[in-house]
Amino acid sequence: MTAALGQAPSNGSTAISDFDLNEYVPFLINRSATRTAAAFGAMLKPYGLNITTWRLLASLNHRSHQRIGELADFTGIELWTVSRVVSRLEQDGMVERARGDDDARGVIVSLTPAGRTLAETLIPEAERYEGLVLEGFSEEDTKLLRVLLDRLFANMQR
Repeated sequence: MTAALGQAPSNGSTAISDFDLNEYVPFLINRSATRTAAAFGAMLKPYGLNITTWRLLASLNHRSHQRIGELADFTGIELWTVSRVVSRLEQDGMVERARGDDDARGVIVSLTPAGRTLAETLIPEAERYEGLVLEGFSEEDTKLLRVLLDRLFANMQR
């Protein structure tokens, strides 16, 4: 018989697991990402944005004319969420959609001038925030962290 969630097995065992959550890399990544997103999200709130909309605007500012699937792959945001947020950004005049030249079914998303202005207004804030997050990291530490995080992301795409 299995124990109910949150209850110890009824075999009388009081053994403590050697598993240490503070050593569990997925926990450490999630804990850092949650705190980072909450703090940066608070900075975005006066602009009527959240982390998801920021990531899409920043991605389009870096590389214009992306398909919805490309945006989802690059940002790590679920495809249906990207589609929904792009629709809202389009209604707000921040992005526009156009049919792809090579595939009539493909939709290309681009920033409007207003969307580009908003993204470029926020980039210095994002860079300032990144500086706070990386306080105490050397340039070499920061480069290594980026390489390792890219590798983790690639591992999760398998």
